[in-house]
Amino acid sequence: MADNARIARMKQKAWSMLDAKQPDEAIAAFKECVELEPTNLNHQIELGVAYYKLGRLDEALVVLDKILAEDPEHMLALNNKARILLDRGMHKEALALYRQILNRDPKHIRTWIKCAQVMLSLEKYDKAEGCIQEALAVSPNDEELWRERAIIARNAGNLDLASEYIEKSLEQKATDFDSLREKANILAALKQFKKAIDAYQSALRQNSGDKEVKVSLGYAYLADNRPKDALDAFEAVMKEEKNNAKVWDGRGLAFIALGETARGLVNRGTAAMINKNYEEALSLFDEAIQSNPHFPEAWSNKGVLLERMEKYAEAAEAYQQALKYDPAAVICMHNLGMLYINHLNRRPEGLSWLKNTLKYDPQRWFKLPTELRNAVDNAPYMN
Repeated sequence: MADNARIARMKQKAWSMLDAKQPDEAIAAFKECVELEPTNLNHQIELGVAYYKLGRLDEALVVLDKILAEDPEHMLALNNKARILLDRGMHKEALALYRQILNRDPKHIRTWIKCAQVMLSLEKYDKAEGCIQEALAVSPNDEELWRERAIIARNAGNLDLASEYIEKSLEQKATDFDSLREKANILAALKQFKKAIDAYQSALRQNSGDKEVKVSLGYAYLADNRPKDALDAFEAVMKEEKNNAKVWDGRGLAFIALGETARGLVNRGTAAMINKNYEEALSLFDEAIQSNPHFPEAWSNKGVLLERMEKYAEAAEAYQQALKYDPAAVICMHNLGMLYINHLNRRPEGLSWLKNTLKYDPQRWFKLPTELRNAVDNAPYMN
């Protein structure tokens, strides 16, 4: 008989190793649990979940298929396999597994919801609605079902129905964060922006850290002609998440509305660059430069973009323009120096630009590649 205490300790160790980002040790511990009690399919499920969390989907599928070979109707294995198939865009195959679950348990509400969400992602609104109706027949007062029904109606463009359904959800639980967020989304779609702002703020009172709601609130402020409030909302998100394209774009729109056109266009160009829409980004940076040729940030960001586009000589020119208008722009000096060294065969100038950065930021020496430090020390300053 398996030592239950030993298995419990091993399981705890496995999850601890996974949380500590020690994947090999975690997987070894999960496998040991399986070896100690091979007939307990729950151990295999947890091994599969561990593989999934590590992004090792092929190995997770092997584990799940082994479980399903022993128990073809294992509900958790079917559900977990469907989730992996959805991650891979295999909607038809995932739906077949959900139907298998529902054939065994037609009252499995969470599976009806998952089916509805898949249908919604495929823009099959009538089928998504049908799944929710099946679930409502089982649990007519479930706030999640009414919220999902509202989301489907909103995406289908039936905003009056969406409003009716979300109120039904809030009747069950007036403080539910997800329902308050969806109410705000519906009000925004109805262009009732003042009410949408109130609803987003109500949602944030339930979950103050939700970045998606903060971004949506920012766009609602923009639509209500409150760019300063919008900017504050976007800045709050940017403190935690630097590479959110929607935040950069919203921030840009707010700056433009506040009369800072060049800065706004640079922000919008940065959003396009994050999304790898390089030609659009270049057009926006050029528009910013046209609006204010002396704005160093526009030239600097254009330089970064041109580097990514492998237009190295043009990137160097952009950095030089940025430094013309802001001689203390350390990041431009650094980028220009590395560009000269790595791509333009102008090593002496590159080393001098790197040395110039140390006048303004001496600690940057420690960030230099080790092989460049002595050469930078011996280089002259760039005039």
